[in-house]
Amino acid sequence: MNNLLVMPVLIPLCTAVILMFLKEKVLLQRRISAFSGILNLVLACVLVTRIHEEGIQTLQMGGWTPPYGIVFVGDMFAALLVLTASVVSLGILLYSFTSIGAEREKFFYYTFFHFLLVGVYGSFLTGDIFNLFVFFEVMLISSYALISLGGTRLQLRETSKYLLINIVSSTLFVAAVAYLYAAVGTLNMAHLSQRIHEAGQGGVLNVIAVLFLTVFALKAGLFLFFWLPGSYSAPPAAVRALFGALLTKVGLYAIIRTFTLIFAEDPDVTNGWIAWMAAATMILGALGAVAYNDIPRILNYNVIVSVGFVAFGLSAGTPDALDGAVFYLLHDMLGKALMFILGGLLIAAAGTDRLERMGGLIQRYPLLGWSFFALALALAGIPPFSGFPRQ
Repeated sequence: MNNLLVMPVLIPLCTAVILMFLKEKVLLQRRISAFSGILNLVLACVLVTRIHEEGIQTLQMGGWTPPYGIVFVGDMFAALLVLTASVVSLGILLYSFTSIGAEREKFFYYTFFHFLLVGVYGSFLTGDIFNLFVFFEVMLISSYALISLGGTRLQLRETSKYLLINIVSSTLFVAAVAYLYAAVGTLNMAHLSQRIHEAGQGGVLNVIAVLFLTVFALKAGLFLFFWLPGSYSAPPAAVRALFGALLTKVGLYAIIRTFTLIFAEDPDVTNGWIAWMAAATMILGALGAVAYNDIPRILNYNVIVSVGFVAFGLSAGTPDALDGAVFYLLHDMLGKALMFILGGLLIAAAGTDRLERMGGLIQRYPLLGWSFFALALALAGIPPFSGFPRQ
């Protein structure tokens, strides 16, 4: 019994419950949230070390063995994502202390923040595809609250669109899970891989695979990203950073995990679809970034471009391409969080989000300006920064 695996989920869950009873005590909420974030970061480091030394870790909840029980599984991919998400969430949390505003802090901002992390960490560590749906929903319900918190007209309008899209995708997710169980008779990911390998992927299983791809593409913003630029522009910069760094990455993780472990028997079909969707996502995302002059939408379209870039690495299907996709996914989580934080600082310094009105900032705020410039080079893959692919 490796209880360490469930701790990244349990700590933010307990933190969120505690914070529900501290509505008016903002300073105490900050301290508890910071302590929780630091503790989770330490545990994530321990988890990565243990997996590196001992191999893949598993936890069978309640002693129920798979495929019947709830299983948490931690391999190096999942552990690195948990570690990166811990770093990202702690940085965004510290930024929230000075940027989110007292009104939002008093209306359970930190509670929803930690509930969202429960969904993120649970999605990375679950070994059961139905529980992946459950953790997705925990994450999404928290994001509904965060995107609408503040109640501006823009937020309420974009929340309606965001809510509708995710309800549709969640409905398709349940249908896909039901069809998969009817076809194979199990929902444990490792058992699914074994059953599909024995039966051979084709016919109805390819249809189910495309259905899962549609679901995860909607959630990740892969080709089906029409909802993302407007929805991610509505909340404050700290929430945009949280969404851009984590939410789309959970969708990408689900695509990578599903199409390398479960639906891996017929890559000519699945990888072909992913390749075309990824290419269209990169092209359309770049065109969208060029078309706008307001900073939030430019940054949001940059999120879309990176989603296509990671997915294209997956579609190649070679070990080197998958290694590159995983590396860039980790790099992009850190980069997008920092990009939205620096973007928020730039907007606050300039007093506007219009690009044409932000001239001269690098003279007035040289550290901020050069930091954003260096980050842009890293995200563009300019050597010697981390976005540059090298052996």
